[in-house]
Amino acid sequence: MAGLFLHVAGLLPGCLAGKGDKQVVHLYFPDAKRPFLVAEDRVVVAPGDPVTFGRQLVLELISGSTRGHLAAVPAGTKLRSFFLLDDGTAVVDFSAQLRENHPGSCRREQLTLFSVVNSLVLNVPEIDRVKFLVDSAETKALTGHLPLEFPLTADMLLTR
Repeated sequence: MAGLFLHVAGLLPGCLAGKGDKQVVHLYFPDAKRPFLVAEDRVVVAPGDPVTFGRQLVLELISGSTRGHLAAVPAGTKLRSFFLLDDGTAVVDFSAQLRENHPGSCRREQLTLFSVVNSLVLNVPEIDRVKFLVDSAETKALTGHLPLEFPLTADMLLTR
């Protein structure tokens, strides 16, 4: 029961933030020294709805770390669209640069994907999972390592 309370209490600041209120979010970026994600706190203005908030978080990830962490998404990548399905699935459509400019390797692919997934799922209570599209099309994998046919859920084992 205590674990449930802590989990719910951790969501309260995001749930209680009204439109225009400032809110601290945790964005997850690949660590420059170790093969894990690290949280970077940002103060953002809460837009009041989960779609706009999710879009804002992805744009923050695209803009990069302010603390010297590796890029969450490859340079030149654009967010084409972002929407939220009724079942809690966020659909994030990136430009082709997500794949074309990616440095490769299984671990870097994993860190790129879960940087987005963890940042969305752990900050926006209405988002439970994330589906990736590239140039408005479903893709089997980003660079050939991790299957993307189905939405991904947060993976805290990747964070330090």
